[in-house]
Amino acid sequence: LLLVSLILILFFSLRNDESNNLSKEFGPSNSSAVGDNNTDLTTIPLASPSPSTAPTTSLIPSASPTTPMPSASPTTSTMPSGSPTAIADRVLNCVQTVVGNELYIENSVSFYRGDVHCLKLEDDDGQEEKEAYFGYTWTGQFGLFVNNSSVWTIAGSTVDNADRWIFQNDGNLVLDDVDSNPIWKSGSENNFDGRLKMSFERIWVETTMGYSPWSEPTPPSFENDYPDPNGALQYYAYYYPWYYRDDWSRHGYQDEPLLGKYGTDEVAVAEQHIEWALQTGITSWVVSWWGNSSLAMRHFTVGMMNAPSLDKIKFCMLYETTILDDRGSWYNGTKEEALYDDLKIIRDEFFDHPSYLKINGRPVVIFYITRSRMPFQEGFDGLSVLANMRERLGSDIYFIADEPFFNTFYESPEENGNAFANGTQVFDAYTTYNMFRDRVVQEGETATDYQLREGMPIWQSWAEQLPLFPNVMPQYYDFRGHKPLLGNSADFMIQLREMACLPRTNFNGAPHIMFITSFNEWWEGTQIEPEDGSPENWNNYGFQFMETLAAFKKEVDSLGTFWCEEKDDKKDKGKDN
Repeated sequence: LLLVSLILILFFSLRNDESNNLSKEFGPSNSSAVGDNNTDLTTIPLASPSPSTAPTTSLIPSASPTTPMPSASPTTSTMPSGSPTAIADRVLNCVQTVVGNELYIENSVSFYRGDVHCLKLEDDDGQEEKEAYFGYTWTGQFGLFVNNSSVWTIAGSTVDNADRWIFQNDGNLVLDDVDSNPIWKSGSENNFDGRLKMSFERIWVETTMGYSPWSEPTPPSFENDYPDPNGALQYYAYYYPWYYRDDWSRHGYQDEPLLGKYGTDEVAVAEQHIEWALQTGITSWVVSWWGNSSLAMRHFTVGMMNAPSLDKIKFCMLYETTILDDRGSWYNGTKEEALYDDLKIIRDEFFDHPSYLKINGRPVVIFYITRSRMPFQEGFDGLSVLANMRERLGSDIYFIADEPFFNTFYESPEENGNAFANGTQVFDAYTTYNMFRDRVVQEGETATDYQLREGMPIWQSWAEQLPLFPNVMPQYYDFRGHKPLLGNSADFMIQLREMACLPRTNFNGAPHIMFITSFNEWWEGTQIEPEDGSPENWNNYGFQFMETLAAFKKEVDSLGTFWCEEKDDKKDKGKDN
């Protein structure tokens, strides 16, 4: 009897010690649920490109995630009643604790019941606001838990016989029984560069290229996640296929791409770019054209033109008018002839491609800086030149001019010969590629501050009289040493909203278009393509700009530009006062 009494005393003493250890690790209990919309954009998984099949994961998180599993029927549930007491019956051993928004779990290490990875977020006073853990608890649950509520779990019956779990070096997360037989797999094998990562929102496998072959909660499916290409607004992004694999030394640049120093002649790179574009809401590439023998066109035809998913996005050509500089004169018609030769090449090579962009059935060509390279305002008959091009080419091309800018002739269309000729509109529509002017940039300001202060009066003037498709620019930092313009997601959203409220004049059936400067112009630092998060980078924006554009498009497509009406109401009230 004395021996039995001693054993019972020792047993209850150990249980109390274990409960105290749990409370030290996690602090006071908090039963608040997770799942708000304040998702950390840096933790959102990427889609994995495949040359032969369509990707099946999404960049955009789901408000109501589902959790299909390769070999089990998982459930997403709240922890058993009595939490955290039920868990506190056994020790949860934080084998790794990180204060921050995410952590990385080593591969090829086995973890057992009670071994969990712990993530904590503190407020300014050092008090824990959020607590998360991932692993296999003594209650028979395996999954991700935040503040004692589950974000994702596998049903207990599936893991009753589990003895350990391991993230294998091939990228597969596996639960084994006592005989080392797998009873559940994430199905993400063959990703030997993969890392298992955890945040307060999800657990996922991330490769060094950024692809996510597995993630829970599962984002919505590939097909269902595409924004409507015929939505209230369409987004055309400038695309530059002029990068050599591992050699980006032609110009300086500030941030390192998530895909590394990629080559734009690679189909896999093109596939990933298309996937990101579709998930973001971009409906067309605007491709820099310097002639078919240029690096950009050689890469575009080898890489993007061979991408299996090119049928899911449109493209058109940005005619770089600087290639006309040494090719004759507008006065004697030689430059016009050179323009015809180039447009004929574009027509023959691309107009019949099923993915070539058309507006009202007309193939689109955009002219870069017409204000200085196609100076019809100096007396040349622009209407005749463009009409002659269409007639000779046998194609009713939809010409868009990059015309509005600073200085008297360009700030307003009234005195601009590229806007009106004898009262008739010259080009089909107008846009701006880049309104940057170094001498008016203010130290430390954002791209949105600059765009709205310097550019908005000019856009407003043109939009009130002609069809104008404005451009948005999230940031700017070029290789020439000009003053930079910072950018962030909140700032970018403001810019998008303001641009959407510009007047729409004489669109004549054209869609409401916004140009994105740019998808990947790394030399000038205007890109929305994600960077790799290196501390050496100028601006660690990650996926912020892409996520912001996707969120904006979803809002506009579902609710319209309701804030524009609110702005108009405020203006009217101001006039009345």
